[in-house]
Amino acid sequence: MKKTFTSLQKLTAAGIVAVAITGAVAGTSYSSAHFSDISGQWFEQSVKDAAAKGYVDGFEDGTFRPNEPVTRAQFMKLVAAGIGKKVETVEGNAWYMPYIKALREEGIVDERFSPGDMNQPMVRAEMAMYAVKAVDPELKGTLLEATERGIVQGVGNGELEPMGHTTRAQAVTIIERILDAREGKELEVDKYAVSRAEIEKTGSNVNSMLGLQPQNIGQTWSLGQGASVTLNQVIVADPSDENDPYMALIDKSWWPEHADKNRDFVVMANFTITVDESAEKDVRIYGNQHLTLYDMTGILLLDKEGLDRVVNFSRPGTYSGFVAYTIKRDLVQDYRITFNVVGNRVIVAD
Repeated sequence: MKKTFTSLQKLTAAGIVAVAITGAVAGTSYSSAHFSDISGQWFEQSVKDAAAKGYVDGFEDGTFRPNEPVTRAQFMKLVAAGIGKKVETVEGNAWYMPYIKALREEGIVDERFSPGDMNQPMVRAEMAMYAVKAVDPELKGTLLEATERGIVQGVGNGELEPMGHTTRAQAVTIIERILDAREGKELEVDKYAVSRAEIEKTGSNVNSMLGLQPQNIGQTWSLGQGASVTLNQVIVADPSDENDPYMALIDKSWWPEHADKNRDFVVMANFTITVDESAEKDVRIYGNQHLTLYDMTGILLLDKEGLDRVVNFSRPGTYSGFVAYTIKRDLVQDYRITFNVVGNRVIVAD
């Protein structure tokens, strides 16, 4: 009978055999009370709760090793064990297949699953997919669904690191959130992570910020022979929120000290202007004149990622970046966001 995750059974430098992430070696369990590397950490309570429930253990040297990566196979076993699925274990390289079968029966693993290399570290995007499906098999398993429900939070400033490796601490924390969500408990939501996930999925965060739906993201308009402009993203930032990660794009040295930060939202639109050799050489596009926000209360300069102030068609190339404006909150919360894109009235959120 297989009792451990083989890929976590490894010798330390001192020759200590590591205890598996689920199930203990030789019937010995290493209690969370003895974990020497979790005290005061953000994941401490989750690890303690998981150890108390019996689906995760530590190592013989008394550590939990929270920053070690979890493989795809190990995460599948964690989910199955966490939700109480009983399986007939098997030996060999495909030891994880009974757990995948159990998760498929629950609707957590669907037709999108590809075994691939199950010994590879689990990336956060895939982790989020199975975590969401473990809460509600009817969901699609997107990062946006995961963040909206509080199952997945950001790693700082709302960053999601979808291709980042899942650590032991993160995996156990996610399992605990899955269990809480399955019991109907309300989870804490990281609004910055929701905003980031929404932008990655739709190109805009207008829904989470304003309750609006993005429009015309990805649309392209002609600028005449050999030139065009494409709307890539529309991002709303809150100047009254000192932790809003998107305010970092704004050059605040131009923001008046007496300005009422509760009056306005910041609206940033990311455009790409493409100019080839056939474009008319004497044409120029000015970002804050040709790509403007209707009903704006002011123009903002960007500290980084700004669109060139002037795009000269005599220099063929691709020019991408943001233009930024302020607009009164009551105008966008109850209405829509509209841009003038080189003479075209374009609704970007409605």
